[in-house]
Amino acid sequence: MSKLSDNQEAIARKNYSMIVQRLASVGNAAVSHALGCDESTISRMKPEKFQQLSEILAILDLKIVPDDMRCFKQSDVEYFMYGNKKWTEHLQSADDLTDEY
Repeated sequence: MSKLSDNQEAIARKNYSMIVQRLASVGNAAVSHALGCDESTISRMKPEKFQQLSEILAILDLKIVPDDMRCFKQSDVEYFMYGNKKWTEHLQSADDLTDEY
Protein backbone atom coordinates (compact mmCIF):
# COMPACT_ATOMS: atom_id res chain seq x y z
CA MET A 1 0.00 0.00 0.00
CA SER A 2 1.48 3.29 -1.09
CA LYS A 3 1.58 6.18 1.38
CA LEU A 4 2.23 8.80 -1.27
CA SER A 5 -0.09 11.78 -1.64
CA ASP A 6 -2.18 12.02 -4.80
CA ASN A 7 0.26 14.61 -6.16
CA GLN A 8 3.26 12.42 -5.37
CA GLU A 9 1.60 9.44 -7.03
CA ALA A 10 0.99 11.51 -10.17
CA ILE A 11 4.62 12.65 -10.24
CA ALA A 12 5.82 9.08 -9.62
CA ARG A 13 3.74 7.84 -12.57
CA LYS A 14 5.22 10.54 -14.81
CA ASN A 15 8.74 9.77 -13.57
CA TYR A 16 8.27 6.07 -14.25
CA SER A 17 6.84 6.77 -17.68
CA MET A 18 9.81 8.99 -18.56
CA ILE A 19 12.31 6.33 -17.43
CA VAL A 20 10.58 3.56 -19.40
CA GLN A 21 10.19 5.70 -22.54
CA ARG A 22 13.83 6.77 -22.52
CA LEU A 23 15.02 3.26 -21.83
CA ALA A 24 12.95 2.01 -24.76
CA SER A 25 14.46 4.63 -27.06
CA VAL A 26 18.06 4.03 -25.94
CA GLY A 27 17.83 0.31 -25.29
CA ASN A 28 18.86 -1.95 -22.44
CA ALA A 29 22.13 -2.85 -24.16
CA ALA A 30 23.41 0.74 -24.30
CA VAL A 31 22.52 1.37 -20.66
CA SER A 32 23.98 -1.90 -19.42
CA HIS A 33 27.18 -1.31 -21.41
CA ALA A 34 27.55 2.19 -19.91
CA LEU A 35 27.01 0.80 -16.41
CA GLY A 36 29.22 -2.23 -16.94
CA CYS A 37 26.53 -4.78 -16.15
CA ASP A 38 24.59 -7.46 -18.00
CA GLU A 39 21.62 -6.43 -20.12
CA SER A 40 19.47 -8.80 -18.07
CA THR A 41 20.22 -6.71 -14.97
CA ILE A 42 18.55 -3.70 -16.56
CA SER A 43 15.61 -5.84 -17.71
CA ARG A 44 15.05 -7.14 -14.18
CA MET A 45 15.16 -3.62 -12.75
CA LYS A 46 12.37 -2.26 -14.93
CA PRO A 47 9.17 -3.09 -13.10
CA GLU A 48 9.93 -2.88 -9.40
CA LYS A 49 13.17 -0.94 -9.04
CA PHE A 50 12.29 1.77 -11.56
CA GLN A 51 8.88 2.17 -9.91
CA GLN A 52 10.54 2.42 -6.51
CA LEU A 53 13.05 4.98 -7.78
CA SER A 54 10.19 6.97 -9.33
CA GLU A 55 8.37 7.05 -6.00
CA ILE A 56 11.52 8.05 -4.08
CA LEU A 57 12.03 10.97 -6.46
CA ALA A 58 8.39 12.02 -6.02
CA ILE A 59 8.68 11.88 -2.23
CA LEU A 60 11.75 14.13 -2.50
CA ASP A 61 9.69 16.55 -4.65
CA LEU A 62 11.83 15.78 -7.70
CA LYS A 63 10.71 14.95 -11.19
CA ILE A 64 12.44 13.66 -14.28
CA VAL A 65 12.56 15.91 -17.32
CA PRO A 66 14.42 15.48 -20.61
CA ASP A 67 17.87 17.06 -20.77
CA ASP A 68 16.78 19.57 -23.39
CA MET A 69 13.97 20.89 -21.17
CA ARG A 70 14.29 23.59 -18.54
CA CYS A 71 12.23 23.93 -15.40
CA PHE A 72 11.05 27.22 -14.00
CA LYS A 73 9.24 28.12 -10.83
CA GLN A 74 5.55 28.57 -11.53
CA SER A 75 5.49 31.89 -9.67
CA ASP A 76 8.30 33.25 -11.89
CA VAL A 77 6.47 32.27 -15.07
CA GLU A 78 3.24 33.79 -13.79
CA TYR A 79 5.11 37.03 -12.97
CA PHE A 80 6.46 37.31 -16.51
CA MET A 81 3.12 36.38 -18.06
CA TYR A 82 1.38 39.04 -15.95
CA GLY A 83 3.97 41.65 -16.97
CA ASN A 84 3.60 40.73 -20.62
CA LYS A 85 -0.18 40.92 -20.40
CA LYS A 86 -0.02 44.36 -18.77
CA TRP A 87 2.44 45.66 -21.37
CA THR A 88 0.37 44.43 -24.32
CA GLU A 89 -2.99 45.71 -23.00
CA HIS A 90 -2.42 49.11 -24.59
CA LEU A 91 -1.61 47.69 -28.01
CA GLN A 92 -4.31 47.98 -30.65
CA SER A 93 -2.27 46.82 -33.66
CA ALA A 94 1.26 45.87 -34.69
CA ASP A 95 1.84 49.54 -35.57
CA ASP A 96 1.70 50.34 -31.85
CA LEU A 97 4.92 48.42 -31.39
CA THR A 98 6.84 51.05 -33.36
CA ASP A 99 5.44 54.07 -31.53
CA GLU A 100 7.86 55.71 -29.16
CA TYR A 101 6.68 56.49 -25.67
